[in-house]
Formats: sequence, structure tokens, C-alpha cells
Amino acid sequence: MTKRVISGLGVLVLAGTLVFASTAANAAGKFDGKSNFICATMDVIACVDGMICSKGRAREFEMPDFMTVDFKNKVLNASYDGGKEALSPIKNMEQSGNQLILQGVENDHGWSMSVHNETGRMSIGVVGHELSFSLFGACKVL
Repeated sequence: MTKRVISGLGVLVLAGTLVFASTAANAAGKFDGKSNFICATMDVIACVDGMICSKGRAREFEMPDFMTVDFKNKVLNASYDGGKEALSPIKNMEQSGNQLILQGVENDHGWSMSVHNETGRMSIGVVGHELSFSLFGACKVL
């Protein structure tokens, strides 16, 4: 009986590994600036000069819950809690190693977005006078 359980677990582990490898292979290269994608913000860290940083959700800091990246129009469309939207032109786009880097300026703040080519994990830095925000999340090709 023990051999069957171990054998059954081995098959499940192998099947899970194959599914994960297949998913990773299918995602490879999708976040390369050729296809539009949408990103969801999961965590935000806000820091004000001379104060302690705070961690929370996007809506707690008036940051976007979702961002759609439109490469044809070179714009980032941010969707906020409550239905508010804002467009921010993409000023710079560059492939660097295994990351796609996007940059722009909005409301007197500079922003830089990094999306991992294979996993779609994203990080965004937003900086302004005496404050900064770090946003973390994940993206999906549309």
C-alpha cells in the first residue's frame, strides 16, 4: 500500500511539474512589448521623507488597481477603485535582460515599470517630491 501511495504521489508531482513547465514555456516572451497586457496591483508600499513607510492595498493609497499597457498608442491606462481612469504616456520602453522596462511622467511624478518576460511579475516605482510608492503585482497578456 505504501508503494502505491508513493507511486501515486510521484505521478502527481511529475504531472504538476510538466504543467508548470508547459505554462512557463507558453508565457515566455509574451511580455516583450509586442502584445498589450493588463496588470493587477497586489501590494503597495508608500514612503514619505522622514517618516516610516506604510504597506497596504492600492485603493488605500489612491493607486491604480489595474493598468492596461497599450503598445500601439504607447500609453498606460490606469483604473482606480470607484471607476476613475487615467492615461499616462509611455516615454521610454526598453528590453533589459529578462525584463521589459517602461517609464513615464504623470502628475509631477516619475514612474518606472518592470515586467518579467517569462512570469509577468511586475514592479513599479513612482517617485515625487519627498515621497515614493512601490507597487507589486502580476500581468496577463490580452
